[in-house]
Parts: sequence; C-alpha cells; structure tokens
Amino acid sequence: MCGRCTRPGRRLFPEQTPPGLNYVVVTGKLLGEPRQGGGPGGTPVLVMEIEFPVADPEHPRLLWTYATYEVEVPGDVGGRHVEELKKGAPLLVAGKLSERCSLEDGRASRRGAIVANLIQPGPPPEHRDILGGAP
Repeated sequence: MCGRCTRPGRRLFPEQTPPGLNYVVVTGKLLGEPRQGGGPGGTPVLVMEIEFPVADPEHPRLLWTYATYEVEVPGDVGGRHVEELKKGAPLLVAGKLSERCSLEDGRASRRGAIVANLIQPGPPPEHRDILGGAP
C-alpha cells in the first residue's frame, strides 16, 4: 500500500481530474475567417466556424455526415496564430460544449457552441499526405 492510499486497492484521484462529459476534441477545417464577437456577458471572443466529419454510428469506418460548430476563443487561448488562420485551414479544437440562444424575428433559436481552451493549427495542406491524410 502506498503512502497516499487510504485503503488497500484504492487510490485517490490525481489533482487534475479528467474533463467532464461536456468536453469535446475535434479536428476539422475552418469554414470562414475568424471574426470578433461577444461571448456570454459581453466578454470579447474570437468566433470561428469549424466543420468536421462524423462517423456512421453503426459503421464507424464510414462517413455519415459533416457537422459544423461555432467556436468561441477567449483572448487568452491560442495566441496570435489563431487570428492568422484563413478559411479552409485544418485545425484541432478542444473545449467545453455549450449552447447559445438568440432571438431573431421574434423567434428564439438555439445552437451548439464550443468554448475553446485549446486551438492547434493543423499541418499545411502540402504536408497532409506525409501524415496519411488525403491531399
């Protein structure tokens, strides 16, 4: 029994527990240029839309559809390279799943959003074939 354990066969959780169930990591491509926007409470964020492939639930090796999510990037995430991303750029996004509500023409609507805590640009398109991706 180690000194940190309280009973044999049991261990304490590490200081950093895994992310919750509403955490997502996706790889995809940027659908448009990043733009300035406002998050909840009016906090300034960089807003971008990402598209990524979704596997068929019954046949995971087959493409089922493409999904799009709006990604909100707080100012302290990503650094300067996020603002330099262009339409079509490959990237990896990790963050918390959230929901945004809006009122347009008297009708309420909801949409999913990812509040990013990590943005990682992918390799340039000419290097994707080296990593096993399609050109």
